Amino acid sequence: MPRYQEIALNLEQQISQGYQAGQYLPPEQRLAEHYQVNRHTLRRAIDELVLKGWLLRQQGKGVMVLSKPMRYPLHSGSKFTDNLLNAGVKPNSRLLSLSRIQANAQVAKGLNLSLGDTVIQLKTLRFINQVPVSIVFHHLQLGEHEASLNLYRQGSLHAFLQQYHAIKLRRHHTVVGAQLANAEDCACLQICAATPLLTLQTVNVDQHQQPFEFSLSHIRAELVELSLEHPL
Repeated sequence: MPRYQEIALNLEQQISQGYQAGQYLPPEQRLAEHYQVNRHTLRRAIDELVLKGWLLRQQGKGVMVLSKPMRYPLHSGSKFTDNLLNAGVKPNSRLLSLSRIQANAQVAKGLNLSLGDTVIQLKTLRFINQVPVSIVFHHLQLGEHEASLNLYRQGSLHAFLQQYHAIKLRRHHTVVGAQLANAEDCACLQICAATPLLTLQTVNVDQHQQPFEFSLSHIRAELVELSLEHPL
């Protein structure tokens, strides 16, 4: 077994026995000296655990210990905030931008609109225990709710729409994919360009079964795993 894999296994054992999520490993130089290897070998060992979801590199801070990847149930009633609160973690969403845009082919198809029709776009950044895990591009139909969206800053967008306009959204259709992080993903999620992302394209319908929201999510694959439910 290569030396870096031996170190990775040992580190995994040390983490499971002596660290809590949110704590930081000792500096790489100190760990390299402890294992009597160069820093390149030590980094390869840490990279193994980053890919497994045990560790998170944070620029300027070091290497943080994570809990195991968060399982996210994917069914018609699943909601980001409620799912994670039920799992005992602290989720949050923060608004990055709000604007009107012209619907591209993807958005137009999801919302049953014509290409180029105007829609509302909100870009939000989602966190789990203060760690950024996903960027979401929400595309909403136009309507009376647009004015009050200027009040939205953070938290569940769906809960906001239900509170202010009695709009109850339900997941109708989801397509799961994958891609490598682009420049915007890297900046917002504090990751490098080689990081794999899960992508979710979701159509949410309102209580009248009409398409109301098309969302595109870029999710850090090492932090979240999807659980698909198949009711009998």
